[in-house]
Amino acid sequence: MRDSVWVQWEDNAEAFADLIADQGTPHNREILNPCVQKLLGDVKGKYLLDAGCGEGYLSRHYARLGARVMGLDFSNSLIELAQSKTAEEENIEYVVGNICNLDSIPDATFDSVLCNLVLLNVSCLNDAITEFYRILKSSGTLVCSIVHPAFNFYGPGTWEMGEKNPVTNRRRGLYFKVDNYLDEKEFERYWKTRDGEKFPQPITFFHRKISTYVSTLTSAGFVIRAIEEPLPPPENDFFIRERRIPFFMVFKAIKE
Repeated sequence: MRDSVWVQWEDNAEAFADLIADQGTPHNREILNPCVQKLLGDVKGKYLLDAGCGEGYLSRHYARLGARVMGLDFSNSLIELAQSKTAEEENIEYVVGNICNLDSIPDATFDSVLCNLVLLNVSCLNDAITEFYRILKSSGTLVCSIVHPAFNFYGPGTWEMGEKNPVTNRRRGLYFKVDNYLDEKEFERYWKTRDGEKFPQPITFFHRKISTYVSTLTSAGFVIRAIEEPLPPPENDFFIRERRIPFFMVFKAIKE
């Protein structure tokens, strides 16, 4: 992982933690997290790696469901924030580490690995997936989520917007434009805080084709058991755009 990417997350740590607010954004809570939990299955009594844990809200969630959790992130500041938000009695160990190289973790350590919205921010996709395979026990589960590569407004596409809905305070999506999907490349985007201010630093993203993720998983030895494109609950008008095209893609893969 490049030093410049590390600096981005160090400088953005407080803004990111404020945006997550101990529970994730509305898109996390209503669309992504239920799908991830379904694919992980019952975690009680299992050893789970939260790879790229950020400020640790999912580490805490799965520890409360009975998992023994290691939360790992390469940002010292995010790990410090995660530790500050976690009660001593919660069964979580936080570690500063790089998913591109997990040499400090022995082979066949974990029952499950969760990599939630991380792979699209790293250049080392092959190394990370290979390491996940190595540290999983036989029949262990990897669940990884990404922003949908075909409908990613941080990548090759964008919404053509209409007027703002006064109830949801979101602009109406007229249609989604996609171009240069096949062009895998690196780019930077600024996230915004809850107050609409830019994060202190831009965030690096890597656009990849769906087939790249699939071939990387299978080349490492994984058997893909599920690929899901979760939808929001139908009764919530805030997510009208997300009911027209999927916002996320989630993979479940098994080490066999």
